[in-house]
Amino acid sequence: MIVAATLMAVMSAQAQKIQVVDTDGYGIPLVSVLNEEGNMIGTTDLNGVLDDVKGTKKVMVTHVAYKPQVVTVASLTDGRITMEDLNYTLQEIVVTPNPLLYVETYYRVYAFINDSLRFYQAGIMPNGYDMQKKKVEMGSHTNCCGDFCPAFGANVTWGARVMSLDAGKVHESSAKLMRNGGEGSKAYFTTLKDEGNGRLRIENPEGLLGYIVKEGNLTHTTIDAGKAQMYRNKRLGENVVLKKREEKDYAYQYTDVFKMDENGNSSIEDFVMDTNHWEWKGKKGRMKMVIETYATDRGYINKQDWNAKKKELKKAYKYPMTLDQLEAYATSHNIPTLAPTMRRAIEGLKKK
Repeated sequence: MIVAATLMAVMSAQAQKIQVVDTDGYGIPLVSVLNEEGNMIGTTDLNGVLDDVKGTKKVMVTHVAYKPQVVTVASLTDGRITMEDLNYTLQEIVVTPNPLLYVETYYRVYAFINDSLRFYQAGIMPNGYDMQKKKVEMGSHTNCCGDFCPAFGANVTWGARVMSLDAGKVHESSAKLMRNGGEGSKAYFTTLKDEGNGRLRIENPEGLLGYIVKEGNLTHTTIDAGKAQMYRNKRLGENVVLKKREEKDYAYQYTDVFKMDENGNSSIEDFVMDTNHWEWKGKKGRMKMVIETYATDRGYINKQDWNAKKKELKKAYKYPMTLDQLEAYATSHNIPTLAPTMRRAIEGLKKK
């Protein structure tokens, strides 16, 4: 009995490893794994693995491109969790002589300190992009719920960053990477390997950097951007930036989802959704920030319509938007609503 009890104690102390996979059995990177209180346990690596869920009985798994779920860890076979594709779709847009591309996006920002949720923000961003001038036309930030997060010492008015349009530029580079094997991106990536089944493996001399995965007419590009950036810093002798990143134990990964044609072409107007994960060592502990962005409406418009659209959104979504308003918008656009555990954690922020 003593031996059995000892074995049980050892087993309970062992790390509980999970792997999150898609319906084809491939690992899903950048899945946020949270406990029942809404605290961040961690995110899956490029192979969909999280080495330790820290003895948690139930975990919530979320990813911008898959349906979220809550699972009991003890019920899993070999620690595997299968997530279903969200099947998120956007209407086709027709190229017109109008000069501006309009992309309306819904975003969520989660900020954690030492795994505890400390800040949440969500809103609707009206984004405009002049296709000829290659210039961003900013929309109103009022309805974007832009705010300052003192705990992070950083402005998280993500409307100013226009995440969807930045993602469009990044994904254009990914599309070129698919077509020409990395020419033009060699400061970050050096090798592109075809693994079959629509999967391309991205590497540099320091190892695996990510994957480009074809899913029907969509592509998922997942990159360990922090690793790629630091490789570039080393390669170009950018020692000051490299030292700062190393001191902060900096990490940054992202997943972009875009429409792509049969020739591997994708451009800024083909943005569908993305998620960005940042981590760094701060004065108050380990800082983590997760941003999810979904395109909910898009098309080509003229300047007059663009100004009208901004006014329309400002009137429809007055600051501050409530959680109920935000979730109603998410539901009407086929975006997964917040899991009850996360909603409780967000509501708990107001009580602190």
